[in-house]
Amino acid sequence: MSGQWSTPWAGGGQAAVPPRGAEPREYGGYDEYGPHDGHDDEPRRRRWPLFAVLAAVLVLVGVVAAQLLRPVPAPTLELALPASHTFAGGAPVLPLPADGQAAVYVEGLGTMGSSGGTAPTPTASVAKVMTAYVYLQEHPLATGEAGPVKTVSQQGVAEMPGRRQRGESLLGITAGLRLSERKALEALLMISANDVAHELARWDAGTDEAFVAKMNAAARRLGMTSTTYTDPSGYDAGTVSTAADQVKLLSAAMRVPAFAEVVANRAYVPDDGGPARPSGNLLIGRYGVVGGKTGYTDKAGGNYVFAARKRVGAVTTTIIGAVMGQHSPSAVGAIQVGQRLVAAAETALTAERVAKAGDTVARVDDGLGGTTPLRAASSVTVVGWRGLTVRLGVAGDPPRTAAAGRSVGTLTAGPGRFALTTADALTGPSLPHRLLRLG
Repeated sequence: MSGQWSTPWAGGGQAAVPPRGAEPREYGGYDEYGPHDGHDDEPRRRRWPLFAVLAAVLVLVGVVAAQLLRPVPAPTLELALPASHTFAGGAPVLPLPADGQAAVYVEGLGTMGSSGGTAPTPTASVAKVMTAYVYLQEHPLATGEAGPVKTVSQQGVAEMPGRRQRGESLLGITAGLRLSERKALEALLMISANDVAHELARWDAGTDEAFVAKMNAAARRLGMTSTTYTDPSGYDAGTVSTAADQVKLLSAAMRVPAFAEVVANRAYVPDDGGPARPSGNLLIGRYGVVGGKTGYTDKAGGNYVFAARKRVGAVTTTIIGAVMGQHSPSAVGAIQVGQRLVAAAETALTAERVAKAGDTVARVDDGLGGTTPLRAASSVTVVGWRGLTVRLGVAGDPPRTAAAGRSVGTLTAGPGRFALTTADALTGPSLPHRLLRLG
């Protein structure tokens, strides 16, 4: 029968055969067929409830806000040049002495040469460098300042006959003599006055023993592991050190402005109008020598420490040297060795350019993936000597934002310091970097 269903329960006993045009539907667990009405063939579209949409939006806004409110890493400087520069050739040969000890050191570069081992030897009056250094740590002097005026002790005056009998180097203190701190330091370091060394010790610590304890403590802090002080003047042969240790000490002392001012003088001029007395450092003003101290006793031999400055290319270098235990009748033998060493060291120093002014030599890293190039404000030269490897680096605390052309750090190359300027404006991390950062 056309247009009707045939079902098994309708008496036919056969499976239902759908009429033409009918489509299967699942209903109540049975497959049925029915007329195609054109409405049930498309699945229903799922619709997000309004509260779910709002929740998703709020979560997204929260994530964005949290990312924007998170602290931004501090910017850092990175080097764009190779981390080191090596000078071609073999190391220079310095005229080091056959006897005693010697060491030559260039600040920012290291030891150029040394000889004589590391056995401690008497320092003689070179010990007065530590006496002045310790005193200035407790009683600093401003540039050009005379400092407090003190009267010499009765004990010091009473010791004078014995000191004269032993032939010690002296200022010649007398009862009631008053000395400013600066004049006392000048007498100590320029004419090597033993009597003033003991006065400074008492002015500071009350007794020689207490002051000597301070000297030894300062030596430990400076890494002078082979040095022992037993008196503030160095006359006692128990005060011993090495050339390498004395280089460490003089390097530290020369960074104290008042010390550097005093040892640069060529003569001691007393306040009472008496005659000037020449400094024992005969090289002051020659070979770039700007300071130092001599020493001599029969047991110590001739000793000499010196500081010299030489400009190499665009960089001012500081050379520190020490000569100990020279077999000579005075400190002059050690000074002569020092003269040869400083001249040879200055000749050995050379400079090589590694970047021109305006070259990109570093960059600022904002910590989130952004960088800003930094240019050298001047030509970058590395100072050293043949065979030496010098490390390069960057130093400074760059701002988060800065205009183009602003100085934001320093490129270091041994003793050289070169300003870094921004090639572009520093703007801090970009919005995409701040939103998409992980961790």
